[in-house]
Amino acid sequence: MSNFWSGEKVLVTGGAGLIGSHIVEELVRKKAVVTVADNLKRGNVDNLRAVEDRIQFLRIDLTDQNVCNEACRGKDVVLHLASDAYGLSYSYTHHSEILTNNILLNTNVLNACHLTGVKRVLAVSSSCVYRDDSPVPTGESEGFIGEPEKGNLGYGWSKRMLEIQSGLLQRDYGMGIAIVRPANVYGPRDPIEGKGTHVIPALIHKILFQEGPVTVWGSGNQARDFIHVRDTARAMLFITEKYACAKPVNIGSMRATTIKELVGQILKHSGSEKEVIFDTTKPEGAKNKSVDIGLLEEIGFKPEIELDEGLIETVGFYRSQME
Repeated sequence: MSNFWSGEKVLVTGGAGLIGSHIVEELVRKKAVVTVADNLKRGNVDNLRAVEDRIQFLRIDLTDQNVCNEACRGKDVVLHLASDAYGLSYSYTHHSEILTNNILLNTNVLNACHLTGVKRVLAVSSSCVYRDDSPVPTGESEGFIGEPEKGNLGYGWSKRMLEIQSGLLQRDYGMGIAIVRPANVYGPRDPIEGKGTHVIPALIHKILFQEGPVTVWGSGNQARDFIHVRDTARAMLFITEKYACAKPVNIGSMRATTIKELVGQILKHSGSEKEVIFDTTKPEGAKNKSVDIGLLEEIGFKPEIELDEGLIETVGFYRSQME
């Protein structure tokens, strides 16, 4: 086992969120000295309960440059997961807000890493950088062709800018920077209700908690690449350690699952027979999205958790929360 992380002083921005909290647990297991920075806008301190006595938690606003500088000072590694990110229903009508907020956030964090001499950085981009008609599965070389996907246009452009900023920092100053483009991440701890929830927790909420039929945006024929949060967290740490060369790496399952198939699996694992209504008056985004993970496997990482297994765990998690 690698001892790369042992004793390293690591800052995780957005560390109380879905991916961040799982990364924090992995880092604690690897004996890193962990600080979490989160404004709790979407994160939740309950996500860190298992390790709360072994980390430092900072509830801070990273849109303040001075605050960013202090958070990064003395750190060996910064894992930048914080973002202003929502599901399709919110992103579709708030492109400008999301673009502006994320560019400010990303610029502050990267500047702070440079100013305080951080030696290794993870910049978390997104598969939203890819255009709607990208070839499937989509390779990393497609990341700057055309416009980002229309449903997440502002978010996609902000992530492209993050990648450009990261690449220039490495070129100008030699900073070790890893860049990842995760597909649709799911699993326990994702917010299940509220502004702009993601598709899997939103569907689980409708099936487990709401009365009446389940209404789904679009035809249900649109397909997405779903990757479990634990696989995502392990992949991000692996890439940060092994591939900090400012070249983006896709993280996904390389399997496209239609929303109809997804709803069917969630219904099965929930034991529900609710009626499902597909609302074709609502936007559904790209017809088919799946990322090519050839580079990820070449670096030496392969996801392990199948979608069916992950959904059983995720449905069980939210059911236990309800009970």
